[in-house]
Amino acid sequence: MNPKKKRMSNSRPNIKKLEGDLKEVYKTVYQGNGKPSLVSQISDLDVRLKSQHDQLSAHLSHLDVEIRSRLADVVNLVNEKVENTDNSLTARITSLEREIELKFTSITAVVTERFNNISSQIASEFGRRSAETSGMWNFKTALTTSILASFTSLFVVLLSELIKRISG
Repeated sequence: MNPKKKRMSNSRPNIKKLEGDLKEVYKTVYQGNGKPSLVSQISDLDVRLKSQHDQLSAHLSHLDVEIRSRLADVVNLVNEKVENTDNSLTARITSLEREIELKFTSITAVVTERFNNISSQIASEFGRRSAETSGMWNFKTALTTSILASFTSLFVVLLSELIKRISG
């Protein structure tokens, strides 16, 4: 026998078997083997996957809207708290400035009154002594009184400026 014929005779049953196997695979894939075909099963899975994907996308969109809404609420609450705190601090600072201004005004009045009393006492003492002594004492008294009055005036002016700068 010719080797070529021998190979062909061996190949025919192999080709027939391969052809049969291919038909069986084709039948299993496209027609099924007791279950729906693989193509049908894959199509079904694809539809179910798409449905799940759509549901997840819708749920994620809903969650995104919800989160943005809640975040906006939180931001609004924080802004309100900051605004209320700012208003409260501004009112407290204004109140403290008024209180300080009133206290310095009161202190200035008391200091001015005391210096005026001291100046009056010094002036009366120097006046009494000047009547007893010569004109030199009159000059010293007037000089001391004017110096004290100048210092008093200067102190009051400086204190007033300090009050203006603190409250301004």
